[in-house]
Parts: sequence; structure tokens; C-alpha cells
Amino acid sequence: MTFARAIAADRPEEIALRDAKRGYTWSEVDDILNRTANGLLGLDLGPDCRMAVFAENAAETAYANLGGLIGGASVVPVNFHLTADEVAYILNDADARVLFADSRTLERALGAAADSNVHTVVAWDVEPQDGVVVWDDWIAANSGAEPPSDMPPRPNLLYTSGTTGFPKGTPLPPTMFAGGDTVAEHLANLAAGLQAGGNAGVHLVVGPMYHTGPLSGARGLAGGQCSVILGRFDAEATLSAIEEYKIGNSVMVPTHFVRLLALPEDVRNRYDVSSLIRIGHTGAKCPVDVKRAMIEWWG
Repeated sequence: MTFARAIAADRPEEIALRDAKRGYTWSEVDDILNRTANGLLGLDLGPDCRMAVFAENAAETAYANLGGLIGGASVVPVNFHLTADEVAYILNDADARVLFADSRTLERALGAAADSNVHTVVAWDVEPQDGVVVWDDWIAANSGAEPPSDMPPRPNLLYTSGTTGFPKGTPLPPTMFAGGDTVAEHLANLAAGLQAGGNAGVHLVVGPMYHTGPLSGARGLAGGQCSVILGRFDAEATLSAIEEYKIGNSVMVPTHFVRLLALPEDVRNRYDVSSLIRIGHTGAKCPVDVKRAMIEWWG
């Protein structure tokens, strides 16, 4: 990944991506994304080049999503609360051929894969077992060389609740996709879009990456934006992360605001949030009193 390699040359010690387990430098991000993309390019992803990610928030979840994009795949983010049967429906409807999972979703992932066209399940934080490729082993086996970038970029296929009782697949709309005729152009457009928005600092992922807002925020890593990924939402942990990592921007939903505002005043006042530059919110209409309270608190 040229963008990460170039940043690594200028700022070799900078942490580009961080989750609850560890931090990754730009050089490590470059290497892991290259290996993810190259690994996917060596697998049969079917006529629609589809893979799915069925995992809770973690650095690996971001790597799988972004590595898929860089490898020319259409990534299907799957709600990690779903049952095996529900996941199998999505896998079949999307015709996904590769599935990424974690220790908390693996049992359901294997059940869903058995009832679909998925031929490879890759999982992290798991012990070796039949039918599972361990993430660390898979990454180590793939090439870290720069992958080809002349293939067209493919938008995510996102599943919404359908009016027929079954979820419906909807491609990521053009307004949320950086476009470009090739992956190289797409990444250049992504980086240019971030630069056009001005320096908004480190991005904080607080929502699950099967939703478009958090996933779009995490995608900024592929454009050179440092990111911190949190697990399941905890209001005080979010404030702590903002202070510790000098967070500049995030994408939240009104429920996040409500839970933050519900913290005791002494807890809210305990953390320095002055690094914040921009917060986007989506997902639902925000009550006027809630938005006003957040503006009074965060500016």
C-alpha cells in the first residue's frame, strides 16, 4: 500500500491503528493490508467477487474490510448478533465465498458457511481446528508485496431489514464511495477527500463496523487517517479514549449521545475532550435537547 509505505517513511514510529489489544505502525498496516489483499486475490471469490466479515470490532475486522477493498472484492459486513441461519441467508443471497470471523462468532460462522457457497473461513483469536484458517497463519502465508491496483474497486454490499421479512442487499451508495476506475484511483480519491475536509485528527470508531457510519470512518485508514477502534460501546471508555489518544473526530448515533450525557457530571468532567474537532452523527434523528446538550459540552 503506497500511502501507508510513504507515511511510514516520514513517521516510522507513529501508531496508525489501535484496538484493545495493541497498536500498529504504518509499516505494519501496509504489510498486513498487502497480505490480506494478496491472500484474497489468490482465492475464488465467485463471479461477484464477494467476501463477508462477521466479527466484532477489532483491528482485524478493519484489516479484513479494507484488505477486501484493496483486493478488488465487494465486502459484505454482517451483523455479529445474527444467528447461523440468518447469516447463511445473507451469504447465499450475496454469493459470498470467503468469510472472516472471530472467537465470538466462529461457531455461528461455521454453521452458516456449511449452508452456503463459502469455501474458506478465516478467524482470529481462535485455536486451530478443522474447517478454520487461523488469521495469523493466513497472514503469514500471504505475500507482503504491493498487490496489483488496476482492478475496479467494488462497493460494499450492505444488508438492511427488508419489508418481506428477509434482509435486502444494497450496494454502498455513490455518495459514500470514493469511486475511481481502479483501486489505485479509489485510494487516491479517498485520501484527497480526507485532505479536502481539513485535518480532523485521529478517528475514533465507536459503533459496530457492520453499520455504514463506523465502517466509512474506519475506511479512512486506507486514505492515511490514524484510527482507534473500540469494542462494544461504553460511554466512559469512549471519553477515556478521547483523552488518551487525542481523538479529533468520530461518527456516532444519537443513542451514543444519550448514553454519554447520562454519565454523572463528575465523570463527564473528569476527561479532557478538547482535542475533538468534528463529530458526525447518523442513524436516526437527533432530539433537539440532546444535540444542544452535546454542543454545550463539546462545542
